[in-house]
Order: sequence, then C-alpha cells, then structure tokens
Amino acid sequence: MKYILFSVLVLLAATLAAQTPAGDTGIARQPTAANPGAAVKKDSAITMGRLITDSVRPATDSAATGLSFMAGKGGLSYRAVLKTHPWFNFFGKPENRASQERQTTGKEALFYMLTGLMFFFAVIKILFSKYVGNLMGLVFRGSLRQKQIREQLLQTPLPSLLLNIFFVIVGGLYIFFLLQHYKAMPVTGFWLLLLYCVLAVGLVYLVKFLVLKFTGWIFNIRDAADTYIFIVFLVNKLLAIFLLPLLIIMSFSLASWANVLLTLSYVMVGVFFAYRYIVSFAPVRREVKVSQFHFFMYLCAFELVPLLLIYKVLMSFF
Repeated sequence: MKYILFSVLVLLAATLAAQTPAGDTGIARQPTAANPGAAVKKDSAITMGRLITDSVRPATDSAATGLSFMAGKGGLSYRAVLKTHPWFNFFGKPENRASQERQTTGKEALFYMLTGLMFFFAVIKILFSKYVGNLMGLVFRGSLRQKQIREQLLQTPLPSLLLNIFFVIVGGLYIFFLLQHYKAMPVTGFWLLLLYCVLAVGLVYLVKFLVLKFTGWIFNIRDAADTYIFIVFLVNKLLAIFLLPLLIIMSFSLASWANVLLTLSYVMVGVFFAYRYIVSFAPVRREVKVSQFHFFMYLCAFELVPLLLIYKVLMSFF
C-alpha cells in the first residue's frame, strides 16, 4: 500500500513541475556556483520588457515636444506626418524670395589706399634715405638758394620722380576729401572720382612744367626757370610728406572733427605756398629783374587760376 501512495506523490510532483515554466517565478534567483547566469537572465528579461513597453507607448511624449503625428485607422499615414510637421511646410504655398546684393558702407578701399601710400613712401625712404634726409633738412636751412645744393639733389632723378608721383597721388586724395566734405561729387564711385582728382593734379603740374620750360627757352632765362621749377617741386614733395598723416587722421576721425582738420590742412597748405613764394623770389630776382608785385601776379596767374579753372570745369561738365 505504501508503495502505491509513494508512486502517486511522485506523479503529482512531476505534473506540477511540468506546468510551472522555469524563470516565471516572481522570486529572483540568486546566482550559485552551479548556475552563475541566473541573475543575468532575469535582468535581461526585465530590460527587454521595458523596451517593448516604451515602443508601444502612446504618442503623448511626442505631443509634449511639438511633434504630434496623426495616424489613421489603417496605420500611420506618411502624408499626415509631413503635413503636421511643425518646422517644414511641405504642402504650403511656395514663396519667392529674391536675395539682394549687400552694399558695403565701410572704408576698406580708403584704408588700403592710405596703406599703399605709406608703404610707397617707406620704400622711398629706405632706398633713398640720403635724398629724403637732405630734402627734409632743407626746410630748416638757409642755404636753399645755393646752386650746389640744387645740383646735388638733381644728380638723383629717380627718387625725385618717385616723390613727384607721391605728391600727385596725395594731392589728388586731398582734393577728393574736399569734394566729399562739401558734397560736390561730379561722379559716383570712390576709385573713379579719385582717378579724376589724381589726373587733374598731375595735368596741372605737367602743364606748369612745360610752360616754365618753354618760357625759359623763349626769354633766354633757363637758369631762373630751372631754379623756380626745382623749388616748386621741392616744396610739393615736402607738402605731400607732411600732408599724408593729416589725411590719415581725416579719414578715420569723428565727423565733428572734420571742420577742425580741414582748417588745419588749409593752414598747412597756405604755409607751404607762402614758403615757396618767399624762397623762390630771391633766386628768380637775381636772374630776372622783377618786382614783388609782378612776381605775386605771376603766382596768382599760374598757381591759383588753373586750379580754380579746373574746379569750375569739373563742376559744370560732370
């Protein structure tokens, strides 16, 4: 009899063990030496369950972030997704937006122009330092009337030519500032107006040089004409050297300083013209018997009138 009861209990235990799956128990198994991966399997099953739950969660989190997608009865509609996109208007009316060219209002061109002038003068100063030193020293010497000084400077024509070109550019830039300040712009465009100003200054002094040479040859006063030409271009070189720093300040200073800087430039130009008149009168008078009044009339006729005439032509023609 006891053998029959023992057999029934064994069958019941085997039936219960077959109906309960391994790993579905609510108690986490502790890893043992015989089964060390039991806890790892339990954690993997929990993590996989969380991922599945997150994937089938309703789209409430998407609505909170601004991405509310509408799904039809048959599933998620691709057209509905594009139509309700908050950042791209896929099905809206197209708009025509024309891009305009950006107009620069800075002073980059003027900056590079002044930088080039400073570099040009620096090259002349380095290559012909003795010539520039003698040129600067003549301002404070009383021996400008001596013919030997003029002969020494005339022996180096290349730096003289380069400094004459330097004066023409600086003088043209100064006239450009005057036209811009008084709003008398005959043409538009920085480079075009500057080119006209430089050409005007170069043309004036080229005509003056030719007229003086021709006058000295006609009246047989070549020495007086050469002396006066030398003094005129000498003072012009000095004027360009002293005027360049003032032009740099005028270019990048405040608008309230414009009248003060222009007045200072007028005084500087007037002082150099007066200096040229005083220095050139004595050498010319030794060669040609001329009074101070006639010499002054000559200066007005050949120095001031051509500039005023060119200004009048530019204003009326352009």
